[in-house]
Amino acid sequence: MSRPILRSGLVLVALTLGAMGAIRAGWQRVPVEVVVPPKIETTAGERVLVTLTRADEHPLFNIGQEVTRWLRREISRSTALEVLDVPPPQIPEQRPEVLAVNDVFWKRLGEDFEADLIVAAIADYRIEDRSGFVTEDYVSDLTGQTVRRTVFRDRTGYLLRLQVFFLQGDNGALLHMDTWEEERVLEGEDREDLHVLFRLLEMFSTDLQGVLVSTTVAEPRFIWVE
Repeated sequence: MSRPILRSGLVLVALTLGAMGAIRAGWQRVPVEVVVPPKIETTAGERVLVTLTRADEHPLFNIGQEVTRWLRREISRSTALEVLDVPPPQIPEQRPEVLAVNDVFWKRLGEDFEADLIVAAIADYRIEDRSGFVTEDYVSDLTGQTVRRTVFRDRTGYLLRLQVFFLQGDNGALLHMDTWEEERVLEGEDREDLHVLFRLLEMFSTDLQGVLVSTTVAEPRFIWVE
């Protein structure tokens, strides 16, 4: 991955330094816009096939289908690529490290759908009871003093781990593989499993964009001002 490139945000640095110089001399922290190039190169209009995400079963909804819909929507929304509107094909039940280099399968899939890029994923969505006794401090309404007490909390833990593969359509070669993971422990909130899945997926939006398109981040720089 190439080094981030400084943008015209340096102009902002100069203006900021001029304003800060009137305050005091010394090391000043200033934000600088940095362009982070995509992890793989794509061209506008390229055809993208998103396969059916492999996932465990849930009694109320299909995890794999929901993740696949999210991948399609995010790629369509944040890139200039053409996401193929076809029934998502299934992927082999292979270990991730084997699946990633199964170029024969991916090449055949690319040929069948005339895809330039293939995006596939394996999702692990775990829901665990995290209820238990916790120690906390609170202010007594009677004395106004801070006291410590042990209380029982009804909590649920949600963990989503997503392994994503980006493959070349014409030869099945692996272009990039990434693993994203997010966890939330909820208490006294909306704990509908599908709703939480959507919330966790949204946390991966920046990661997905970083693979396919350039992104801009603000990074701190320290400059000496007299």
